[in-house]
Amino acid sequence: MQRPDLSALARQMTSAMTAAVEFAEGAAQRRHVVSSPDGEVTVEMAGARELLDIRIDPRAPRTVDNLTLGELVTETIRAAGRQVDEARQELLDSLRIGDHAVGDVLRDPLRLVSRLTEGTPRP
Repeated sequence: MQRPDLSALARQMTSAMTAAVEFAEGAAQRRHVVSSPDGEVTVEMAGARELLDIRIDPRAPRTVDNLTLGELVTETIRAAGRQVDEARQELLDSLRIGDHAVGDVLRDPLRLVSRLTEGTPRP
């Protein structure tokens, strides 16, 4: 079997990591705005999962009780966090190291190593 070209893999990994660092720097600047299903609560979160703003519709206290409003706020914050995580994962999955998505490598780096060493004689 042919040995993997580790120097090419290293170059690809360096390129992917540079792109990931650029993403991480830009992620803090991205804004994600999520509203509750009824539109009574709106949350703004930065790409680094920093909670920036919570807006409650002025009519909310007349239409929902305090307990329900608290639950709406909590669930909307969680939804914004999920949106941030999904956006980050989509980008990481779009970056490639050879035939592998960076997201896959970060989730299971040993899988990549085992694929690279399959068929390679061990000392």
